[in-house]
Amino acid sequence: MPATRTDYSKIQIICALFADSIGDDLYYARQIKESIEATLPDRQDDPAAFLAAAQRLADQMADDPDAFAIGLIPARDPEGFSILTLRAQLLEALKKTCRFRRPLLVLTGLKEAICPKGKRWTARRKQEYQDAIDFARAFCHSRARPSSHLNLVIY
Repeated sequence: MPATRTDYSKIQIICALFADSIGDDLYYARQIKESIEATLPDRQDDPAAFLAAAQRLADQMADDPDAFAIGLIPARDPEGFSILTLRAQLLEALKKTCRFRRPLLVLTGLKEAICPKGKRWTARRKQEYQDAIDFARAFCHSRARPSSHLNLVIY
């Protein structure tokens, strides 16, 4: 079965959380991802459930409790997508995770927020999606501590 976009996002999350343990071994990262998914048979597609399970596993394996933190940023908004709302959510997540050496921010639902179900994926929406990703990267880079190893995953 071919890998999906969410599979790659999950592997990025695993690689960021367990960087000290797995190094560059993607096979090991895939095994960890599949192990976490096996604990969540009914909620495999729920990003929050996957992140919570990954956080618990990482906490059990961590020697230093201040080594990492996960910030979940849902891009969906009932009133529609707004770059100002995204900025506020990114800033809030950075405030919560800034004291850690390896913060991990996971931005979920961005594509669905920009192009809701029933709408067409147009060139304008594609450009808005790319602009939002570029904004999130630049914003996080400019506000992260120089000594931290911030990871931003678009889930």
